[in-house]
Amino acid sequence: MNEFFLANNRSIKIGDIIIRQFQMYDFDEWAPVAKVIKDFIKNHSDEIYKSLLKAHTAEVITLLSKSTHQDETALISMVEASESLLMQLVDAMFKVNDVFFSEKETKRKSKRKSQSEDTDQANWFDNFQILIESGHRHKDIMRMSYGTFIGYLKAAQRQQSANMRMQTSLMRAAQYANAKAFAKLIDELKLSED
Repeated sequence: MNEFFLANNRSIKIGDIIIRQFQMYDFDEWAPVAKVIKDFIKNHSDEIYKSLLKAHTAEVITLLSKSTHQDETALISMVEASESLLMQLVDAMFKVNDVFFSEKETKRKSKRKSQSEDTDQANWFDNFQILIESGHRHKDIMRMSYGTFIGYLKAAQRQQSANMRMQTSLMRAAQYANAKAFAKLIDELKLSED
């Protein structure tokens, strides 16, 4: 799915069922279940889906429930009626939420002994803080789909990196330039007021 699909929080409709993107506000409910499925699959083929369903039926139904806003018992009834419908729903769920399922695992740097075990929680708050510093509100972040959240987070991190490079260059220029040359550089960086 493309960036506009993610940013507009679009969904896919199969029959009467709408497959939605996973939302940040219930990340704690769907992420552990999705992680089990993500670890199980390596490519998206029908054979993988069938073995996935045999090995992790409960997790698949729970994720479909989160993605479709359908009751789990209703989904079980649909599954019993049509296995092909279930395969279509699972395929659509993977496509709509591809950002999560195709995301590579990050290799964590080794922890120092002095660091607490709560670093994962701190990382989420750090990520939220990056977006808040970029002008997003907490309430808006919680309404984002996971894909949108990751997209905005990467953009904000790129912007922070560019700002740091610019500040480093200015500090270096200030250190080595004479006062007149540095003042000229600063004047060139100011926005013109036409």
